[in-house]
Amino acid sequence: MCGSANPSGLGLHVHRDGTDAVATFRPAERFQGYPDRLHGGIIGLLVDEMLVYAGAPHDLWGMTAKVRYWLRKPIPLEGVELVLRGRMIQQSGRGFRAVVSVHNGDTLVAEGEGMCVLRADPGAPQ
Repeated sequence: MCGSANPSGLGLHVHRDGTDAVATFRPAERFQGYPDRLHGGIIGLLVDEMLVYAGAPHDLWGMTAKVRYWLRKPIPLEGVELVLRGRMIQQSGRGFRAVVSVHNGDTLVAEGEGMCVLRADPGAPQ
């Protein structure tokens, strides 16, 4: 859903910032929930995606096993560029835990956490 090659995807371009994974997202009208607001399920999808990418700066690729998120502020659709940051906070032999923050400018609008299990075949997601 979030791969850059998916024409129906979210168009995320994730990059490394130290040991964090960072991306930006501009909501489109098709992601509307309440009038002029981003649907909360899209935030859940973004958090899920950034959990997986949180392992990338550590050369770890996983699949989400558990995710939860909190919506802190309503997110408008117009004129917004969200900054998504995924950070790995714990690693084990089978996977890792990560946290995700979503900011609109200086305002925290959502956050999440979860666990990823390592892929049996390491490498970038397909």
